[in-house]
Amino acid sequence: MRSRDIVIFTAIFVFLTGFTAKVVSLQLTGSSFPYLTANHAGLSLHRQRCTNTPIPVRPSTNDPQLKALAEYEQACRSAFASDLMLFTDMPVTTTEALQAADTMSARLKEFSAWHVTPIVVVEPDSSIGLLSFHTYASGAYDTWNADYFSRLKADGVTGSEMGIWIPFPEPQQPTWRGNSNPDDFAKSVNRYFGIEKQYFPQAKTAILLDSQVNRESLSQVLAYTRLIKNSLVDIAGLQGFPWYPSDVGDPRAPITSASVFAPASMLEQIARSIGTKTVLINTGTFRQKILSDGSELAVPNAQREATITSIMKQVQMLQKDHYSVTVNIFAQNKLADSEATNWSYWQQGDYDLSPATAIFTNFVNRLHSDHVAISIFDSRK
Repeated sequence: MRSRDIVIFTAIFVFLTGFTAKVVSLQLTGSSFPYLTANHAGLSLHRQRCTNTPIPVRPSTNDPQLKALAEYEQACRSAFASDLMLFTDMPVTTTEALQAADTMSARLKEFSAWHVTPIVVVEPDSSIGLLSFHTYASGAYDTWNADYFSRLKADGVTGSEMGIWIPFPEPQQPTWRGNSNPDDFAKSVNRYFGIEKQYFPQAKTAILLDSQVNRESLSQVLAYTRLIKNSLVDIAGLQGFPWYPSDVGDPRAPITSASVFAPASMLEQIARSIGTKTVLINTGTFRQKILSDGSELAVPNAQREATITSIMKQVQMLQKDHYSVTVNIFAQNKLADSEATNWSYWQQGDYDLSPATAIFTNFVNRLHSDHVAISIFDSRK
């Protein structure tokens, strides 16, 4: 064989070896080839429509959550979401309250035009940093909350446009450092909803507790609802996600079943404690995670599918006990954040190319077939 032929065959061998390795990697992570175009849509043939509801004609939008919904509808080849989650913080001056209300009122009206119910998660964060639950419970922020809801009312927002409001989410999380007293949480919730209901008595309200994988007992979780006024809360929520150790040397086994990270029994007890039959599960499955040493953990698609099956079992258990269930699918890529976890099912715009797209559409199809209300959280620029 001539030297030129040897060089050619060697180059072909190296290319095919690298190509094969890339295919294996992409299958594990659900990613797509960055150089493929939308014409290479063969993968989409293996995913089903999420529902039989046609995608409606939507008004144009610059809202990051609504733009994400439009892409998810294209991936599903159908409309499917009754709700959509968004996040906001808390004002600490009258000026902030009025400005924030004007911004929010525009978003609420746009969600209404899209016929989507907003699930507004109000984090205890502000322009001056994290707020103390204890200070909030004392009434120190009442004036600015009243300013905020009064302005929403003046802006013409209706009770139905308000959707569902969740202040002080996952209060057990260490993120809200210094706010570990369950009674402070309950009193803060009562105060927040008490003011909101003065202006919007028809608005739906919810709490969202965290299952705190492998750390919280049921009695510890229920401590957060002990002082809540049941008349102020419509929906009981539980947040739970699969968990893998972040440290390479951590001997603990991953937790991938919703029977552990989002158990129906725990959510049912939370719902009973506040006297409601309407519940919300905030959950998701991740495709990759950056570990503490900088290496990457890739979760096989088969494992994501198994986790989704476990979520469905918890949903069905709740329905068997006559609970009305909403599932919010957390699907944002947060690799660049401190969380360093990618919860998405495809790279932005590449739903026709990712093997994981079928995982999402099948998940939604199963939820829809079981008459579960569906929400998502993701955003697009």
